[in-house]
Order: sequence, then C-alpha cells, then structure tokens
Amino acid sequence: MIDYIRVSFKTHDVDKILENVVHLKKDYMQEKDSGFYGYVGTFQLDHIKVFYSRPDDDRGILVEMAGQGCRQFETFLKTRKKTWQDFFQECMNYNGSFTRLDLALDDTKTYFSVPFLLEKVKRGEVVTRFRKTDYNGSFNIEKETEGGTTLYFGSKKSDAYLCFYEKNYEQAQKYDRDVEDIGEWNRYELRLKDDRAQVAAEKLIEHQDLRYVSLSIVHNYLRFVDRDKNLKESWKTSAFWKTFLGDVGKLQLYQKPQEDFYEKTLNWLIRSCSPSIKMVHEYDMASDEQQLSDMIIDAELADKHQKMLDVYLAKKEDMVC
Repeated sequence: MIDYIRVSFKTHDVDKILENVVHLKKDYMQEKDSGFYGYVGTFQLDHIKVFYSRPDDDRGILVEMAGQGCRQFETFLKTRKKTWQDFFQECMNYNGSFTRLDLALDDTKTYFSVPFLLEKVKRGEVVTRFRKTDYNGSFNIEKETEGGTTLYFGSKKSDAYLCFYEKNYEQAQKYDRDVEDIGEWNRYELRLKDDRAQVAAEKLIEHQDLRYVSLSIVHNYLRFVDRDKNLKESWKTSAFWKTFLGDVGKLQLYQKPQEDFYEKTLNWLIRSCSPSIKMVHEYDMASDEQQLSDMIIDAELADKHQKMLDVYLAKKEDMVC
C-alpha cells in the first residue's frame, strides 16, 4: 500500500493543482495562513494537505499525505474510479517531483520473525547495499514478556530506508490488548526520498503493480544467506528468504480506504469534553434550566468548524472534481 507521499510542483497556481491533480473542491478544504517546510499557507482536508509558498518563492506547491491521509485519499480515488497510478501519472503530467514515497507490505503469514532476522544480521548472514543497520525493542517488566522488535536498514537521512517491525505488538500496545489476540502480523516499510522516490513513482506508472515494485526494491537491497566455508559472496540465499520473495506478490498491499474524516477531533470531544457536557446536562435536568442548550445555540462556528461540518454532511461524489 501507499503509506506516505510528498510531491512538489513548480507552480503557484493552487487551483490548478487542486482541480487537476488532487481533484478536491476548495469549498471543502480549510485554508490556514501557515504551513511547514517553509511554506506560508495550507489547504487541508483532515490529513490531506496542500502547502503553497509566496509568489517569489520557487518552492511552489507541495502535496503531502501521511498514512491516514493516504487512506482518506483512497476514498476519493475510489469515488472517481481512479487508482494511485492515475494520481502518479497526473503528478507527472504537471511536472511533479516526488520527494518522499513510502510503500508498505503487511504480512500476516509471517515468513520469518523480525528477531530471527536480527540474529541473522548479527551473525553477518545478510548481503546488503546498506552500510548501517539499527534495531530497537522493549521488555515488559511487570508481565515479564518481550515487546516488539524493529529492524532498520539504512540511515534515516539516506534516500532509501527499510523498516521491518512486528505490527502485532504495536497494535496490542495501542489498543491495550494481548498480542495473542492480534495474531501474527509483520509490516515491512520502504521509505524512499528524492531520486529514489521519483524512480519508484515512475516504475509504479510503468508496471501498474505495487507488489512488483515493492518486491523489486526489497530484492535490490537485501539478501539473507546461509553461512558456509566459501566466501560470503557465494553463500546461498536462505530458503525462507527465497520463499518470501517468491510469495511476496501475495502479501497485502491494500488497506480499506478511510471514509471517516476528522475522527481526531471527534475522539478528543468524546474523551475530554463528554464528562463536562454530561455534568451540565445533569445540572439542567435537576434544576430545570437549559444552560447546555443555550451554550449550543449561542456558540458561533469558526470557519474551520463549518468546513468540518460541510465534510461530515457531504457526499463524497460532491467533494471531488
């Protein structure tokens, strides 16, 4: 699946990019007079962000979507009966430059454990183009159990960076569940920047196959081997790695599009404000007053709240262009 995108355009025509590349109507987007990475303003629909720069700044426009933004954008792609490849092609049509592109594979068959890979690395039983490998893990003192292990290949500053981790442990911690309830689940992430990201986007257009491109990248950078008496260059590829590479096309690159927007705001309201709202409601019921309803009636919606309400109430078909 596509897990992160950052693509820039050498233009200051925000309307052109919104209408012909992002295909979202500006009416449903919040405009902020601030941005990141040196950009001065933002058009934003929840986790989908379009930054713009000053007219004399050659940064132009930047489209950015992290994980949730990608899932939300897939909802609009589905609505328009389009694919990620269509989006990449439209980016190229408008001379877009991909500066970040992350791909991810979800493995619930688990061809190997991440700690097992780590031991192979420590024994020098890996052939790789990377010069650096890092890892981290955790241990629950109270339960006396191991936590998840994460294995990194490459440097975070490099143009290519691979991350293999035990997603089941992450989910168990996030939702306060036993890892056994989650089941086996590894995630393999490929984080590409600048030229590597651009080439990957071009390959995705060319091959129309996320699995093939992801497999090619992993195969290009990593090969786990079995030690023998010969020189390392001639060590044979480990059977588990051959099986993984052979079956990787079957691994899940798709996640269900996220059709709910601004969940973070709603969740914050539920967690932080519900007790106070209930307290005022209980007081009104006991005292025969209507402070809560008066508060709601008297409240004025800011522009961002009105935009959020518009998105909540709109049909997806009405939001795209």
